[in-house]
Amino acid sequence: METNMMMFQFGRLCRSAIQAVLVLGFSAAVHAAYPDRPIKLIVPYPPGGATDVIGRILAKNLGESLGQQVLVENRGGAGGNIGTLALARSKPDGYTLGILTVSAMSIAPHITKNLGFNPEKDFTPITNVVRTDGAILANSSTPYNTVKELVVYAKENPGKVSYASVGNGSIPHLTAEMFAQQAGISLLHVPYKGAAPALQDLLANIINLSFETSLVSAMGNMSSGRVKIIATTGPQRAAAAPNVPTIAESGYPNFSAQGWFGLFGPANLPPAIEDALNKATTAALRDPEVISRFEKLGVIPDPLTQASFISFMQVENKKWAAVAKTLNLQLD
Repeated sequence: METNMMMFQFGRLCRSAIQAVLVLGFSAAVHAAYPDRPIKLIVPYPPGGATDVIGRILAKNLGESLGQQVLVENRGGAGGNIGTLALARSKPDGYTLGILTVSAMSIAPHITKNLGFNPEKDFTPITNVVRTDGAILANSSTPYNTVKELVVYAKENPGKVSYASVGNGSIPHLTAEMFAQQAGISLLHVPYKGAAPALQDLLANIINLSFETSLVSAMGNMSSGRVKIIATTGPQRAAAAPNVPTIAESGYPNFSAQGWFGLFGPANLPPAIEDALNKATTAALRDPEVISRFEKLGVIPDPLTQASFISFMQVENKKWAAVAKTLNLQLD
């Protein structure tokens, strides 16, 4: 009787082991076939802005690497937080990804009380896509052409110089306020739902300045004379605009603000899919044609391993937390 019971239990253990192997084998086969249908790429801003342009270049080349279409879906609003939240709530199967920015991942947690998502827990970092040097753009009718002239004019006209950003709490917003604080001036903030509508009002002379995350919008309009680049915001001059001085060399040596755009999935992506996406994306970002297209836009391809990307975000998080504390900025 005891022998029969032991044989019964042994048989049941064997069946369980076989079932586990079959399940793992099935799961591996499913992941090995990934992707077998189109992938959605959420861009948390309206069409036409820097994030959208970068997302569409990535979508095309990532789709070619993966052998499936990658379709861009624009979800604008709340400084990028609406689209970011949509990604956080999506199914972790690798078929919904997102281009998320420093604004949502490294700034918003320090200035927004009811964010709705946790950057550290609700996403799977895949790789950074690009780093960007921002810029202060001015419409062609403004009477200043340099940082020094802008500061003088703003001091003579406190609160009358308006600037656009892509939303409250975005990196352009904090960059502008950081600049205003260091320069000792007062600027009028006009938040927009994205870079494209902000640029339209800049070109129409409705607003005076636009603090940009990247040079994407500037490069297409500078040659036509429709906008002026007052200065760039990175630590060194931008390769795409070598004749334009930085804010740092214009009298504010400690000033530096750069943007970045990363590829993310929702939390709990299967490791095999994470790995496939990282390899495909970093391969696309090393393609000479992609590098050339990004460099013409004034952005720098930045393919990273997942571990390197996570370390990079930790550094950015500390940096922008300190800036937010200095500015004492809090949003609902």
